[in-house]
Amino acid sequence: MKFKKVGLIAIASLMLGSTVALAASNEVKGTISSLKYKLNGIDWAPSANTAKPVVINGQQYIPISVVTEATKINIIVDKSTNTIQIGEKAKSVPLFKEKSLFKHNIGFSKNVAYSNFQGKDYKEVIAASKLYGSANAVLYPNKKHQVLVVDAFTLGYKAEIHFVNKNTKEELKGILLEPDTGVTSTEINVAGVNEIEVEVVSLESFSDKKGADVVILPTSYYK
Repeated sequence: MKFKKVGLIAIASLMLGSTVALAASNEVKGTISSLKYKLNGIDWAPSANTAKPVVINGQQYIPISVVTEATKINIIVDKSTNTIQIGEKAKSVPLFKEKSLFKHNIGFSKNVAYSNFQGKDYKEVIAASKLYGSANAVLYPNKKHQVLVVDAFTLGYKAEIHFVNKNTKEELKGILLEPDTGVTSTEINVAGVNEIEVEVVSLESFSDKKGADVVILPTSYYK
């Protein structure tokens, strides 16, 4: 996946805080900067809880969290390997392997009516069954991933799945599912996102109460 680059700062200049170790025996202290931002030519301010930029030896250093928020490119510091990971990871992580919380009318299911689809046995799926209102869940990417790919389908009725950044209330993506169209695969940018609120909504089944069956497959993954 390719991302539009925003010319805020060279990645090589990214720092985590106002004090940074330059060598094993050397440390330098930075001064908090009053730097203001423009994003694509428009005045912009990062989240209120974002660390401040600093000046060290006349050079401006911007926190990684600011760059992630502005560019939607995930940047992770792996202290165990002394590595900065930028963007997607080389290996995907199944959605089902990361933490999730099912709050209302949705959960894991081994019901063959949902797990067997178009000649393939998926063993276990996430299903909102006989839905004639809405179902809710929370996903926890924990700022570790660049994208979330969701494979989903609906049986019987049209439905929507909305993915919202729980902290900022920004909708990350809305997916429209229609019956008899097979699996819909959707890529969602989750850079810098800690928790995702998921709402599944049935669009046509209020009158007869039969309910839609909305299924998210285990082929969904983070990367």
